[in-house]
Amino acid sequence: MGMDPRESLQHQLRPLGLHRTEVLVDTLLREFGNEPQHASVILARSHALSLAPVEGRRGDLVWQVCHGDDDREAQVDLRWGLHRLAFDAPDNASTQDMIRAFERRLGDKNEPMAFSAIADHVSRLTPAQHTGLFHDLSMAAEEARAAHTDAQRLQEHGPWQAWLTGASRAGHEAALLACIGMGASVRMPDVSGNTPLHHASRFGHAQLITPLVDAGADVSALNGQGWAPLHLAALHKHARVCLQLMAHGANPEQPGWRGRTPTRMHQRQLHHEQAQAL
Repeated sequence: MGMDPRESLQHQLRPLGLHRTEVLVDTLLREFGNEPQHASVILARSHALSLAPVEGRRGDLVWQVCHGDDDREAQVDLRWGLHRLAFDAPDNASTQDMIRAFERRLGDKNEPMAFSAIADHVSRLTPAQHTGLFHDLSMAAEEARAAHTDAQRLQEHGPWQAWLTGASRAGHEAALLACIGMGASVRMPDVSGNTPLHHASRFGHAQLITPLVDAGADVSALNGQGWAPLHLAALHKHARVCLQLMAHGANPEQPGWRGRTPTRMHQRQLHHEQAQAL
Protein backbone atom coordinates (compact mmCIF):
# COMPACT_ATOMS: atom_id res chain seq x y z
CA MET A 1 0.00 0.00 0.00
CA GLY A 2 1.47 3.37 -1.04
CA MET A 3 2.13 6.34 1.21
CA ASP A 4 -0.41 9.14 1.43
CA PRO A 5 0.73 12.63 0.30
CA ARG A 6 1.74 13.75 3.82
CA GLU A 7 3.79 10.61 4.44
CA SER A 8 5.45 10.97 1.04
CA LEU A 9 6.53 14.56 1.76
CA GLN A 10 7.74 13.65 5.23
CA HIS A 11 9.68 10.74 3.78
CA GLN A 12 11.53 13.10 1.43
CA LEU A 13 12.16 15.96 3.87
CA ARG A 14 12.83 14.28 7.22
CA PRO A 15 16.19 12.73 6.26
CA LEU A 16 17.54 16.23 5.58
CA GLY A 17 17.39 17.16 9.27
CA LEU A 18 15.45 20.37 8.67
CA HIS A 19 14.26 22.53 11.54
CA ARG A 20 10.84 23.24 10.04
CA THR A 21 9.88 19.98 8.33
CA GLU A 22 6.27 19.90 9.53
CA VAL A 23 5.69 23.57 8.66
CA LEU A 24 6.97 22.89 5.15
CA VAL A 25 4.89 19.71 4.81
CA ASP A 26 1.71 21.56 5.79
CA THR A 27 2.39 24.35 3.29
CA LEU A 28 3.30 21.96 0.46
CA LEU A 29 0.13 19.96 1.05
CA ARG A 30 -1.95 23.12 0.68
CA GLU A 31 -0.14 24.02 -2.54
CA PHE A 32 0.18 20.60 -4.22
CA GLY A 33 -2.82 18.77 -2.80
CA ASN A 34 -2.77 15.11 -3.85
CA GLU A 35 -0.83 15.73 -7.06
CA PRO A 36 2.51 13.85 -6.97
CA GLN A 37 5.57 16.01 -7.58
CA HIS A 38 9.11 15.28 -8.66
CA ALA A 39 11.63 15.45 -5.78
CA SER A 40 13.31 18.45 -7.41
CA VAL A 41 10.03 20.39 -7.36
CA ILE A 42 9.44 19.55 -3.69
CA LEU A 43 12.94 20.54 -2.59
CA ALA A 44 13.05 23.71 -4.71
CA ARG A 45 9.69 24.87 -3.38
CA SER A 46 10.77 24.06 0.18
CA HIS A 47 13.88 26.14 -0.43
CA ALA A 48 11.82 29.11 -1.63
CA LEU A 49 9.51 28.82 1.37
CA SER A 50 12.51 28.72 3.70
CA LEU A 51 13.79 32.00 2.27
CA ALA A 52 10.44 33.76 2.70
CA PRO A 53 10.17 36.28 5.58
CA VAL A 54 8.63 35.13 8.85
CA GLU A 55 5.50 37.23 9.35
CA GLY A 56 3.47 38.05 12.42
CA ARG A 57 1.37 40.65 14.17
CA ARG A 58 0.33 41.80 17.61
CA GLY A 59 -2.64 44.13 17.60
CA ASP A 60 -2.08 46.77 14.94
CA LEU A 61 1.69 46.21 14.79
CA VAL A 62 2.83 43.85 12.04
CA TRP A 63 6.27 42.59 11.15
CA GLN A 64 8.41 40.58 8.82
CA VAL A 65 11.70 39.02 9.87
CA CYS A 66 14.14 37.69 7.30
CA HIS A 67 17.65 36.36 7.49
CA GLY A 68 20.24 38.07 5.30
CA ASP A 69 23.39 36.58 3.83
CA ASP A 70 25.64 34.40 5.97
CA ASP A 71 27.50 37.39 7.38
CA ARG A 72 24.37 39.38 8.24
CA GLU A 73 22.04 39.20 11.20
CA ALA A 74 18.32 38.69 10.87
CA GLN A 75 16.47 41.91 10.10
CA VAL A 76 13.16 42.99 11.61
CA ASP A 77 10.78 45.12 9.56
CA LEU A 78 8.22 46.52 12.02
CA ARG A 79 5.20 48.42 10.70
CA TRP A 80 2.33 50.40 12.15
CA GLY A 81 -0.04 51.70 9.49
CA LEU A 82 2.10 53.55 6.95
CA HIS A 83 5.03 53.87 9.33
CA ARG A 84 8.00 51.50 9.15
CA LEU A 85 11.09 50.78 11.22
CA ALA A 86 13.78 48.26 10.30
CA PHE A 87 16.57 47.06 12.56
CA ASP A 88 19.00 44.16 12.90
CA ALA A 89 18.24 41.41 15.42
CA PRO A 90 21.27 39.99 17.27
CA ASP A 91 21.90 36.26 16.99
CA ASN A 92 20.04 34.24 19.63
CA ALA A 93 18.34 37.43 20.78
CA SER A 94 16.35 37.26 23.99
CA THR A 95 13.36 39.51 24.57
CA GLN A 96 15.63 42.04 26.30
CA ASP A 97 18.21 41.83 23.49
CA MET A 98 15.45 42.63 20.99
CA ILE A 99 14.30 45.63 23.05
CA ARG A 100 17.87 46.96 23.16
CA ALA A 101 18.28 46.49 19.39
CA PHE A 102 15.02 48.41 18.84
CA GLU A 103 16.14 51.24 21.13
CA ARG A 104 19.56 51.48 19.47
CA ARG A 105 17.83 51.94 16.12
CA LEU A 106 15.66 54.68 17.55
CA GLY A 107 18.79 56.42 18.75
CA ASP A 108 20.33 56.54 15.27
CA LYS A 109 21.68 60.10 15.03
CA ASN A 110 21.31 60.09 11.25
CA GLU A 111 17.52 59.73 11.51
CA PRO A 112 16.46 61.35 14.80
CA MET A 113 12.78 61.84 13.88
CA ALA A 114 12.21 59.17 11.26
CA PHE A 115 10.58 56.62 13.55
CA SER A 116 8.84 58.78 16.12
CA ALA A 117 5.36 57.49 15.21
CA ILE A 118 6.25 53.84 15.84
CA ALA A 119 8.32 54.77 18.90
CA ASP A 120 5.40 56.69 20.41
CA HIS A 121 2.99 53.88 19.64
CA VAL A 122 5.25 51.25 21.24
CA SER A 123 5.84 53.46 24.27
CA ARG A 124 2.08 53.55 24.94
CA LEU A 125 1.79 49.75 25.15
CA THR A 126 1.13 48.23 28.54
CA PRO A 127 4.12 46.44 30.13
CA ALA A 128 2.59 43.07 29.23
CA GLN A 129 1.93 44.14 25.64
CA HIS A 130 5.45 45.60 25.34
CA THR A 131 7.09 42.40 26.60
CA GLY A 132 4.82 40.28 24.42
CA LEU A 133 5.72 42.26 21.30
CA PHE A 134 9.47 41.86 21.71
CA HIS A 135 9.12 38.24 22.78
CA ASP A 136 7.24 37.59 19.51
CA LEU A 137 9.96 39.39 17.54
CA SER A 138 12.64 37.33 19.29
CA MET A 139 10.83 34.10 18.40
CA ALA A 140 10.34 35.26 14.80
CA ALA A 141 14.06 36.03 14.48
CA GLU A 142 14.89 32.54 15.76
CA GLU A 143 12.48 31.01 13.26
CA ALA A 144 14.04 33.08 10.45
CA ARG A 145 17.49 31.78 11.36
CA ALA A 146 16.24 28.18 11.44
CA ALA A 147 14.56 28.67 8.06
CA HIS A 148 17.79 30.09 6.62
CA THR A 149 19.68 26.99 7.80
CA ASP A 150 17.00 24.81 6.19
CA ALA A 151 17.39 26.69 2.90
CA GLN A 152 21.13 26.00 2.91
CA ARG A 153 20.59 22.28 3.54
CA LEU A 154 18.02 22.05 0.75
CA GLN A 155 20.39 23.82 -1.64
CA GLU A 156 23.22 21.42 -0.82
CA HIS A 157 21.18 18.21 -0.76
CA GLY A 158 19.66 17.94 -4.20
CA PRO A 159 21.60 16.47 -7.15
CA TRP A 160 20.33 19.42 -9.17
CA GLN A 161 22.56 18.93 -12.22
CA ALA A 162 21.62 15.28 -12.63
CA TRP A 163 17.97 16.10 -12.12
CA LEU A 164 18.21 18.81 -14.80
CA THR A 165 19.55 16.27 -17.28
CA GLY A 166 16.76 13.85 -16.39
CA ALA A 167 14.09 16.55 -16.70
CA SER A 168 15.45 17.55 -20.11
CA ARG A 169 15.25 13.97 -21.36
CA ALA A 170 11.80 13.34 -19.85
CA GLY A 171 10.22 16.65 -20.87
CA HIS A 172 9.39 17.55 -17.24
CA GLU A 173 9.12 21.34 -17.36
CA ALA A 174 8.35 21.90 -13.67
CA ALA A 175 11.35 19.84 -12.59
CA LEU A 176 13.54 21.58 -15.17
CA LEU A 177 12.55 25.04 -13.89
CA ALA A 178 13.07 23.91 -10.29
CA CYS A 179 16.60 22.72 -11.04
CA ILE A 180 17.48 25.89 -12.92
CA GLY A 181 16.13 27.92 -10.03
CA MET A 182 18.39 26.00 -7.65
CA GLY A 183 21.49 26.79 -9.66
CA ALA A 184 21.92 23.85 -12.04
CA SER A 185 23.81 24.94 -15.16
CA VAL A 186 22.08 24.72 -18.53
CA ARG A 187 25.50 24.88 -20.22
CA MET A 188 27.15 22.02 -18.36
CA PRO A 189 27.50 18.93 -20.60
CA ASP A 190 27.21 15.34 -19.42
CA VAL A 191 29.92 12.74 -20.01
CA SER A 192 28.89 12.51 -23.69
CA GLY A 193 29.10 16.25 -24.18
CA ASN A 194 25.33 16.66 -24.33
CA THR A 195 23.86 19.73 -22.65
CA PRO A 196 20.27 19.80 -21.38
CA LEU A 197 19.34 21.51 -24.67
CA HIS A 198 20.79 18.56 -26.62
CA HIS A 199 18.65 16.16 -24.59
CA ALA A 200 15.47 18.21 -24.97
CA SER A 201 16.08 18.47 -28.72
CA ARG A 202 16.90 14.79 -29.15
CA PHE A 203 13.69 13.69 -27.41
CA GLY A 204 11.42 16.26 -29.04
CA HIS A 205 10.47 18.40 -26.03
CA ALA A 206 9.65 21.66 -27.79
CA GLN A 207 8.20 23.21 -24.62
CA LEU A 208 11.63 23.09 -22.96
CA ILE A 209 13.56 24.98 -25.63
CA THR A 210 12.57 28.51 -24.61
CA PRO A 211 13.10 28.01 -20.84
CA LEU A 212 16.54 26.54 -21.50
CA VAL A 213 17.59 29.30 -23.88
CA ASP A 214 16.22 31.96 -21.54
CA ALA A 215 18.40 30.44 -18.80
CA GLY A 216 21.50 30.74 -21.01
CA ALA A 217 21.66 27.52 -23.04
CA ASP A 218 23.87 27.73 -26.15
CA VAL A 219 21.97 26.70 -29.29
CA SER A 220 25.25 26.21 -31.20
CA ALA A 221 27.08 24.02 -28.66
CA LEU A 222 28.47 20.78 -30.13
CA ASN A 223 28.35 17.52 -28.19
CA GLY A 224 31.05 14.86 -28.10
CA GLN A 225 29.97 13.55 -31.50
CA GLY A 226 30.05 16.96 -33.11
CA TRP A 227 26.30 17.63 -33.18
CA ALA A 228 24.47 20.79 -32.14
CA PRO A 229 20.92 20.56 -30.72
CA LEU A 230 19.46 21.41 -34.13
CA HIS A 231 21.35 18.50 -35.69
CA LEU A 232 19.71 16.11 -33.23
CA ALA A 233 16.25 17.60 -33.70
CA ALA A 234 16.59 17.32 -37.50
CA LEU A 235 17.98 13.79 -37.32
CA HIS A 236 15.05 12.62 -35.20
CA LYS A 237 12.46 14.57 -37.18
CA HIS A 238 11.23 16.85 -34.40
CA ALA A 239 9.88 19.69 -36.54
CA ARG A 240 8.53 21.83 -33.68
CA VAL A 241 11.86 21.63 -31.88
CA CYS A 242 13.67 22.66 -35.07
CA LEU A 243 11.41 25.69 -35.43
CA GLN A 244 11.90 26.65 -31.77
CA LEU A 245 15.68 26.36 -32.01
CA MET A 246 15.85 28.41 -35.21
CA ALA A 247 13.59 31.05 -33.63
CA HIS A 248 16.26 31.33 -30.94
CA GLY A 249 19.09 31.72 -33.43
CA ALA A 250 20.14 28.16 -34.27
CA ASN A 251 21.80 28.03 -37.69
CA PRO A 252 20.45 25.33 -40.05
CA GLU A 253 23.74 25.54 -41.96
CA GLN A 254 25.99 25.05 -38.92
CA PRO A 255 28.61 22.42 -39.76
CA GLY A 256 28.85 19.48 -37.42
CA TRP A 257 30.62 16.14 -37.64
CA ARG A 258 32.25 15.76 -41.08
CA GLY A 259 30.78 19.11 -42.04
CA ARG A 260 27.20 17.92 -42.00
CA THR A 261 24.58 20.61 -41.45
CA PRO A 262 21.08 20.25 -39.98
CA THR A 263 19.63 21.11 -43.41
CA ARG A 264 21.62 18.34 -45.05
CA MET A 265 20.62 15.84 -42.36
CA HIS A 266 16.98 16.75 -42.82
CA GLN A 267 17.23 16.30 -46.58
CA ARG A 268 18.91 12.92 -46.18
CA GLN A 269 16.10 11.82 -43.90
CA LEU A 270 13.53 12.85 -46.51
CA HIS A 271 15.39 11.03 -49.29
CA HIS A 272 15.67 7.93 -47.10
CA GLU A 273 11.94 7.95 -46.37
CA GLN A 274 11.09 8.45 -50.05
CA ALA A 275 13.32 5.54 -51.01
CA GLN A 276 11.66 3.31 -48.47
CA ALA A 277 8.22 4.31 -49.75
CA LEU A 278 9.21 3.26 -53.25
